[in-house]
Amino acid sequence: MGAEESKGPSVSVNGRGEAVDQGWGDPRGAAAAVDFPNSCGQLTEAVAWTLLHQCTLDNWKDGHAGAAGFAETILTCDGLLHKDCNFSFCMSRQGIISINKANSIFSFRKRSKFAKMAEHFEYNHIPAQMSSINHFRVKSVLCFRENLVVLHLTRNTNSHFGLLDLGINKFLGVFGNRHVEFANEALAGEISPDQSKCLLRMPTVPGHTRPQAPVNVVLQLYDLKAMQLLREMELYFNICHFCFDPRFSWQRIAVTNFEANHTNSLSLVQLDTWQTVHTNSTVADIHHILYPCMKDLSYSKDGSLLIAVVVDITCYCREKRMRTCRPLHCSIYIFSGDTADTLHCIQYHRYTCARHLCPVNYTPVLSVCGNRMAILMNIPYMPGQNYVQVYKLPTVNNLQSLCRIVILQNFATHHLPQLPLPQKIIDSLQFKPEF
Repeated sequence: MGAEESKGPSVSVNGRGEAVDQGWGDPRGAAAAVDFPNSCGQLTEAVAWTLLHQCTLDNWKDGHAGAAGFAETILTCDGLLHKDCNFSFCMSRQGIISINKANSIFSFRKRSKFAKMAEHFEYNHIPAQMSSINHFRVKSVLCFRENLVVLHLTRNTNSHFGLLDLGINKFLGVFGNRHVEFANEALAGEISPDQSKCLLRMPTVPGHTRPQAPVNVVLQLYDLKAMQLLREMELYFNICHFCFDPRFSWQRIAVTNFEANHTNSLSLVQLDTWQTVHTNSTVADIHHILYPCMKDLSYSKDGSLLIAVVVDITCYCREKRMRTCRPLHCSIYIFSGDTADTLHCIQYHRYTCARHLCPVNYTPVLSVCGNRMAILMNIPYMPGQNYVQVYKLPTVNNLQSLCRIVILQNFATHHLPQLPLPQKIIDSLQFKPEF
């Protein structure tokens, strides 16, 4: 991207005039980084993209995360991709079941955490008639939002999808019967912000064709109350990432490579009509095509920003002597949630593997109030030292957004429903959809 390396956190400009942070400089030279636990209250008006804090991973777990306004302290995971974890479900972070209680009394074999999780759902949440008589088996957790969980089920070599409400401990039903069994890595899904819809991505099957160009993947929108397919859209590429705009109930998504002949694009799409609102034709300017380097796409909590993670896919984890010699080059691209325009890019190094290890190892996390982003990084040739950097994100310049940030920095999220405020304001504090 035209950015030059530096020994400390710095900002350079790429060929398109965008600011680029070289965030993987030596933390010992980060004199400008603020001692967050002591100065947190003085940084409410810091300039966007400012490096607010830098600490070791141990310090992050020992209290720096909470002082900086972050609820998430787990930034590493040793789970294997599509065996223990997937892109939407990490066994170390999931927090919806206790893996220690998921041991089957019917098996003496040593099982992976993911196998234990599948057994847990089959024995505790799937009705006995479905598992024993109809032979439904849990293959993976496809996605979840709060208490709702969508499971990838298989029966007689056919893929199905099951909906589970952990809040009332009830299996709600099966939807989306497919006449083929998909691999876990071929599927992706997300539940809408209002929890009424679920958007699934899957490979095309016989019967899904388009004469203009070859079709490799299809997006299907399901109504979770009626368990019915509402609409679908066939795409021109074999993979894409998508996410729901949290400001809308379910009507708008961001999706990559939505338009034909655009292999490095990001589009904002109106889901009820499949109409493109805005498109950015160049997401990652250091790559000609977006895949397979694109690994994650998500909105900020208030929907004003889009965050994409692009990493190297070179694997060194199978060669012991190379594991600590070649770090991955990671880039976090930030876009406008309203226009998909590129705003910023942060680059850093991580000693991990994007092919075989959990994505948690290189995916950023957001603070409770949503205006700060934390990443875990390494200094090249120092694989044993993990550092966390906290960056200030731009905020929407209106009274509602600024008040929400201040309130969330001073009140725990579980106390929000008890505040003497109108319900609409409480919904706004909880980042519930507005449209």
